[in-house]
Amino acid sequence: MKPIALLLDLDGVLITTPTWKRDEIHTDGYSQFNAVCVENLNQILNFGRFEIYISSTRRKNKTIEEFNQIFKNRGILQEIKAFLPINDYFLSRKEEIQVFLEQTKIEDFIIIDDDKTTLGLPDKFKSRLILTEYLIGFSNENVAQVKALLNKE
Repeated sequence: MKPIALLLDLDGVLITTPTWKRDEIHTDGYSQFNAVCVENLNQILNFGRFEIYISSTRRKNKTIEEFNQIFKNRGILQEIKAFLPINDYFLSRKEEIQVFLEQTKIEDFIIIDDDKTTLGLPDKFKSRLILTEYLIGFSNENVAQVKALLNKE
């Protein structure tokens, strides 16, 4: 069975610090992740076979190796496969995801993001979107939505 591409944002998914507050910092010097959101992500990672692609703008400040260590330090069960390509044209998250999926021709994917521009994705992509709430992150309800998507296959 081919792995499912998991296009994963960080802010509003795993990092739920309000914008008016400073991020809590983990002992490794990077932003703390919401423990419940990490637990929920790990549930999904145990439920299927995934390849994680980071779509967060934070991908511009760290290497994959650094992010893999950050994920490991927070108890995330799987490494990151790649970042979505960084564009030089200031595309919205919706456009970044759409261009990535169209160029790679990945057919089996799930998008987990809080960016409301993703609601403008074409239906074939939007039907695979799990939209989180910024201050809540990847919730139990979102886990159920992912499982429902996976059970349809």
